[in-house]
Amino acid sequence: MISSAGEYDKDDAEAATWLIAYAFRPRVLPHRDAGYAALVRRFDEEPAFEELVRRSATGLGLQVLGVTMRAGSVIVPVPGSVFETRLDNYARQVRQSHHREAERVLHGIVHLAIAALCFPRPEDLLDDSYVGAVTPAVVDKHVRHTCQELAKRSAEADENSDAPVQAPELERAWRAYARRSEAGETTGGQVAPTTTEAIIGKALRYLVDKGLLHESENLELASKVYRTTGRYQLQVRELAAVEAYRELLLLGVVPPTDSAGSLRVTSDDGTLY
Repeated sequence: MISSAGEYDKDDAEAATWLIAYAFRPRVLPHRDAGYAALVRRFDEEPAFEELVRRSATGLGLQVLGVTMRAGSVIVPVPGSVFETRLDNYARQVRQSHHREAERVLHGIVHLAIAALCFPRPEDLLDDSYVGAVTPAVVDKHVRHTCQELAKRSAEADENSDAPVQAPELERAWRAYARRSEAGETTGGQVAPTTTEAIIGKALRYLVDKGLLHESENLELASKVYRTTGRYQLQVRELAAVEAYRELLLLGVVPPTDSAGSLRVTSDDGTLY
């Protein structure tokens, strides 16, 4: 236990590193592990212990985004850290095709869209009880809507001899997405790896593996539904400061919501919005 003078002992140092280690076990949550829960309480109740955890993480090239009973220990690598997930590692995990340079942009677009669709309003990111949800079809539908919106804005700018949109690199990225086929199969009956269906599926499964989304079957929709976790919410709070994320919201990639901001199922075609 840390003394009133703020001095640490070896047990405190070990406890701090255990809490950091739990961040790398995303499927383990405090409500399922008594030792984990006790460390989360210490982080919440003892400012000196919180400081020890944060400083220990900093020394490892990590940043503590948050530690809560719902999300657990959420810690991410800073740029240049040995823990940073590099493009090649991500490509291997999602079994990316050999066209990695081109697909890197498309995977980035999909991850941004998933985050924006899961948390369509700022208050959703602040409400710790909020749970967002998406299906692969919804992600593709609204990304393509964004592609159309960007094409429209670009055409209007050309007609008016105005300057291009504020993020021309982003516009080129969306055009690359629009050129991809939505779905298709290989001769063996598998989903063609270069389609947006395959890219979205890989991105969603990656988030599930990292403990950021929960996957379930919805018989009514005849589709898999992916729901957010507390861990994902904390990470998207950081993402919300990125210009590209805000651009998505301004372009209307976010679907209609009910009064509580929850994604809903329409009555006409069973589409999850």
